[in-house]
Amino acid sequence: MILKMILKLNSQIYKQLLLVMKKIFLIQFFFVSISTLVYGDNWHTSSGDYDSSKYSSINQINKSNINKLDLAWVYRNGYIPEYHGYIDNNQSTPIFTGTSLIVTSLDGYLISLDPSSGVEKWRTKLESPVGRRGLTYFDKNIFVPTARGIAVIKENNGELNEDYGSKGLIGSNNKSLSFVPPIIYKNNLLVAHNQKFESYSLPVGKTNWSLDLNGARIWSGFSFDEDNKTVIFVTSNLVRLIGKTDIENDFSNSVVLVDSDTGKVRCKFKDTIHDHWDLDMVGNPVITYHHKNQSTIKVVYAFSKTGNIFVVDIKKCDLFYKNFIEKIKTAHHSSIPDQTYSKYQFSIKKPTKLMDLKYNLDEYLNFIKQDRKKYDFIKFKSRRAKYGKNYIPLSLENDVIMYGLHGGPEWPGASLDKFNNQIIISTNHYPWIIRVYYFPKGRVLRQKVREFFIGIDTPKGYYIYISKCQSCHGTRKKGFYESEFFGDGYIPSLNGISLLDKFNSLNTTKEFNYSHKYNDRKFEINNKDLVSLKKYFSNRDKYLIENNLLGIIAAWQPFLDKDGLYASKPPYGKIIAINIANGKISWQIPFGEKEIYNNKKIKGDMNFGGILSTAGDIFFATGTPDKKIRAYNPKNGQELWASEMDYAGSSPPMTYFYNNDQYIIINASGGRFYGYKKKIGDSVYAFKLNQK
Repeated sequence: MILKMILKLNSQIYKQLLLVMKKIFLIQFFFVSISTLVYGDNWHTSSGDYDSSKYSSINQINKSNINKLDLAWVYRNGYIPEYHGYIDNNQSTPIFTGTSLIVTSLDGYLISLDPSSGVEKWRTKLESPVGRRGLTYFDKNIFVPTARGIAVIKENNGELNEDYGSKGLIGSNNKSLSFVPPIIYKNNLLVAHNQKFESYSLPVGKTNWSLDLNGARIWSGFSFDEDNKTVIFVTSNLVRLIGKTDIENDFSNSVVLVDSDTGKVRCKFKDTIHDHWDLDMVGNPVITYHHKNQSTIKVVYAFSKTGNIFVVDIKKCDLFYKNFIEKIKTAHHSSIPDQTYSKYQFSIKKPTKLMDLKYNLDEYLNFIKQDRKKYDFIKFKSRRAKYGKNYIPLSLENDVIMYGLHGGPEWPGASLDKFNNQIIISTNHYPWIIRVYYFPKGRVLRQKVREFFIGIDTPKGYYIYISKCQSCHGTRKKGFYESEFFGDGYIPSLNGISLLDKFNSLNTTKEFNYSHKYNDRKFEINNKDLVSLKKYFSNRDKYLIENNLLGIIAAWQPFLDKDGLYASKPPYGKIIAINIANGKISWQIPFGEKEIYNNKKIKGDMNFGGILSTAGDIFFATGTPDKKIRAYNPKNGQELWASEMDYAGSSPPMTYFYNNDQYIIINASGGRFYGYKKKIGDSVYAFKLNQK
């Protein structure tokens, strides 16, 4: 009625009213769109959003039609590196700009694809590694971590945007490697370099502030809470097992909250103290809400390889479950010089721990007791090892067997299932053995000359070594240590052996032969030979010590049985759901399937892919050596759908909506470690519903 009166009085006023209403609608639509860009369906950063939720509100694919999910297309970038002892896979989750899917290749290309067909639109060469663990899209530009800082690339044609930084590069003067996708907030670019965190003004790229992490690294990712203007990241350890950990201003093995305007540390919480086990904190911290006593508290979840989960009240900068943290006493003495160990560590009881570091050898031996050969092999292999406790100090006299070097959690981190108010995370559960040993310092050529002159003093032992030992233990007595990329092949170093208890294995032929029980190479040796060898080793070690040529190093390997399987009860990998309301595990399931001998299968295998949750009340998981992408019911972990790819998924999946179709995207380049195929792939898989 009122509107009719206005119309009658003045049609011009009516037109102006409509124009105002239209503007209001457009403003509202604009803000909804901005919210969607940051927190919604377009996947502008590789972790889904700045909360690192890896969650999408798209629900076209859901439990009622998941059986119709079908392959839409496969893109292959054309570069598969050769395998030469060490190789990297592609760990960059693609992003979606609204019109293009952006992916990377291992030979340093940023590539734009048509989102409906996977057809390549353009590619740009940058300095490797390119987008090592992800990318960010903002204001028609792609912000790409590279070996020379952040490259700013135009979305429409792939050219460097020279309006930004120094000819399209930001942070390049620092010559700092950046692994993880940056975050853009109020004309500021937040960047995690290898050992520091920095803020740059846009577009000029001037440094606003810089935070030196004093040797700790950010290699998994970081998140950003706009409400509290807080950057949140997790850090690595300081050393590769052996080294100095007693430092001031220590950022290692921590979750850190930083004021994004000033670069000042608001608070930090440390997990492992004096880490000599490679127990980094890992994954993007996940920001969410916790409802308590009729109030809503913004919190962040941060994860550690130890299985601990830190929940931090972002506004208060305080631990949310601080009454559920226990100090546990730990051994802190080691025979290794100048190494610092803590008398205590922390165990977080709430949320429920994702795993325990302690290895239970008796449980495993009972599990395999029917297989006597396997039983005897493990008893032999663990004869010099300590296990069964948390945080066992490393030692030259004994090995350490434990869980945790590949997690629990690993760098792909968790997904926030907003639909069911839970955190879903994939975890690893298989044992490792850490060995400490001496090595000869100095150049190889000089070492060979020294070996000859040392041998002159004890010639018999020297020539016995050359004829019977050198083919396995090597000219420099370094032995052989197979890396985690290949397996558990091991021949001990003989450097410094006269200083260790294992020198007793040269006392008699019986002891010597037992120590070589599983050596494939057979040879004859007598007690007189052993006496000569002992004199030679003692003489050599004395020379190395007097000339400061004996160093100490440590290395880890997967702890495997004689058949190459992990020496623990399956499952080797799981998916676990944490209830946000109470901090308890809602359910856990074996993740993946491993074929073994006699056509048997093991449920639950290693995994390095990750999780995507959606409003379709479904989550997707990938990264197992069986090369599958799977969909699950998030209420109970029931598998709903699976499809095998040419290679294992190698980063968390993502999703987008384009031309009325929801697509599920998997970066499938295979796995790096023992247990995966040795060949790396170059594929991106796209799935959508078959509408027929």
